[in-house]
Amino acid sequence: MKTQPQVSRGMQRTVSWVSVLTMAAGLAACSGGTPKDQEPLSSPTFERALVFLQTQAHSTDPVVRANCIEALQASHDPRALETIEEGLHDKDGGVRFVAAMAAGERKAQSLRPVLNTLVTTDSDPNVRVGCIFALRRLGDKAHWGELGAAMESPNPDVRANTALAVGIFGDAADQVLLQHYRDDPVARVRMAIATALARMGNADAQQVIVSESVNKFAEDQYNAMEACAYLPPEVAINPLLLGLQGPGASGGGTATAPAGAAGGASGASAELITRRQLIAARSLAKLRNGSGSKIALENLNNPDPSLRALAALALGEMLTSRQAPGLEPLLADPDDGVKRAAAAAVVNIYARAGNK
Repeated sequence: MKTQPQVSRGMQRTVSWVSVLTMAAGLAACSGGTPKDQEPLSSPTFERALVFLQTQAHSTDPVVRANCIEALQASHDPRALETIEEGLHDKDGGVRFVAAMAAGERKAQSLRPVLNTLVTTDSDPNVRVGCIFALRRLGDKAHWGELGAAMESPNPDVRANTALAVGIFGDAADQVLLQHYRDDPVARVRMAIATALARMGNADAQQVIVSESVNKFAEDQYNAMEACAYLPPEVAINPLLLGLQGPGASGGGTATAPAGAAGGASGASAELITRRQLIAARSLAKLRNGSGSKIALENLNNPDPSLRALAALALGEMLTSRQAPGLEPLLADPDDGVKRAAAAAVVNIYARAGNK
């Protein structure tokens, strides 16, 4: 458990650069950043972030390994692809699934032979779904029809991951498949299906996501606000702006804490509200709206490391590569989770610079 003095030292590191980031975040999020020819595509900050994620991708914790692979999928650096390929051979099925999806997101042609093998031989149906997605992204439709059977799986994870893959690929013709299963008995599968349909432009599903963003349960709010990042701005902006509201704001609603939440009702509620605000800020930034930049910046000093991590991820959608070195202090945070989030943010910033 971290001591208060460690947190205080971390806070002191941020004081000198918060004012710089405030201006930078607003400019990057509201105007789309500086022109490509003014944005460096690498730096010592990027190198430090990339190497840290590569190292953490060998953690003994499969969740950490999966998170690092997911963060690296955005990078154009060939070293990121090496880590993704290693993930395809991981002993944990969840890591292999994330690696397969990352290979698809990157359209990694060099990984086609591995994907062609795993799509028929992997013992985990989730991994096979990820490989089907990746191969379809590479132009191979041979296994796409197998996703219908995956939606019949007794395993809700397989059904939810199938909906995720279909939604990300985004072929409107596949809405028929998802519509057939929209009344799945498991709530999180229904949410995955609604999210996928919403991403594919289904107006009814988009309204479901908007409604869930004001659900009384915090986890439902979070999931809906994350999904809003992939909806048309005219649908998503208003619920996300509502999500930025603090306690006592009219129309904001109050999330319900999970059973057994520690810290008392007021402490738990404050944490839930801040988490919601940061998720909304990140989704707004993905839609090129900088309304949440102040909230993200304020929470770089939050004593809760999970909230500092969310603040870093939000800034990863706001800053330009010229401004990314401002996140250096978080790469030295006493909490490994915060360091991973800051590294992921830096990698994402440079990936966006390269995509302009």
